[in-house]
Amino acid sequence: MELPKGLAGVVVDQTKVSSTKNAILTYAGYPIKELKNAPFEEVVFLLWHTRLPNADELKDFRKLLVSQMALPYETVQLMARIAREPQHPMSILRTTVSLLGTTNDVERDDPPRILAKMLTAIAAIIRIRNDKPIKHARKNWGVVENFIYLFSGKRPTAEQVSMFNTVMVLHADHEFNASTFTARVVASTKSDYYSCLTAAVCALKGPLHGGANEQVFKMLETIRETGQDPVQYVERRITSGHKIMGFGHRVYKDGDPRAAILREIARKIAHETGNDPYFVLQEQIRDYMFEKTHLHPNVDYYTALIYHCFNLDRQTFTTMFAACRTAGWLAHIIEQQAEGCLIRPSSEYVGKTNRHYLADKEENSID
Repeated sequence: MELPKGLAGVVVDQTKVSSTKNAILTYAGYPIKELKNAPFEEVVFLLWHTRLPNADELKDFRKLLVSQMALPYETVQLMARIAREPQHPMSILRTTVSLLGTTNDVERDDPPRILAKMLTAIAAIIRIRNDKPIKHARKNWGVVENFIYLFSGKRPTAEQVSMFNTVMVLHADHEFNASTFTARVVASTKSDYYSCLTAAVCALKGPLHGGANEQVFKMLETIRETGQDPVQYVERRITSGHKIMGFGHRVYKDGDPRAAILREIARKIAHETGNDPYFVLQEQIRDYMFEKTHLHPNVDYYTALIYHCFNLDRQTFTTMFAACRTAGWLAHIIEQQAEGCLIRPSSEYVGKTNRHYLADKEENSID
């Protein structure tokens, strides 16, 4: 019996949140290409309610999210110690999410409050790591504008907000990916939101899932700092059996639709921030990879450069992924808990059989 490795192609449940059917990404039925410029708050509302909000609902929802972009004093005090530890930021985030479940009112916290606190916590981790004071959200700004301000300390331009808004929308959800499925497994046990999100962060931390963007920029830095030819560098890596991160996708064989949108943003922001050489490297590697392997860039390839252009350390790139994806994680947690079905798959045992404890003990003692 041949089993699909990693559950590839196996439909394990139904969802109304998002779909990648026919290699087309949709949120609650809307193609991502049509949502790329929609306000992040509107897309979050869509994922959670499977419908678009009206003008008043969107205004109230945005106001609610921003009003909750603050952390309890106890949380900040503990984070100030945790975030300075010599660990990867995703390890710090993992601990922080669990911490939020103990320093916040878990019974009272709902998805809007939790999303707002997750964004603020991730920004705070970045600020603390950089020995910068934690900033506070401005009530008259939107969620994306506030988020950029909270991690950068500077009010972004309208164009920067627009570009980062698109990045957050494109990362908001992606069907039953590894971290989302992990969150749903925990949600199926009727565990609390923070436990589900902690599990999701643990899954996202792995380099085969969320950590790819960090590895992409590490590659670009290495090539640029050593003055190597990008094509020769990639060719040597492939020959030695190494995976080139940021390319290929289990679902999108003819190209990740998100990458096509992000490529233009990366080109634009790289030019505006004096990072053109990095984009040139990306284009050279992109062309060679398609010629050599027929693989296309995925969502991680261009976000690596975009995050760098927002002055983020590459080790924090995956925390940005988590900030965006929390919206989708919460949508799936809500859906799974409402379903009320425990996820408990079966397995095929392939180990030894017909073994007997006493007989084997006696034989071992004789030996």
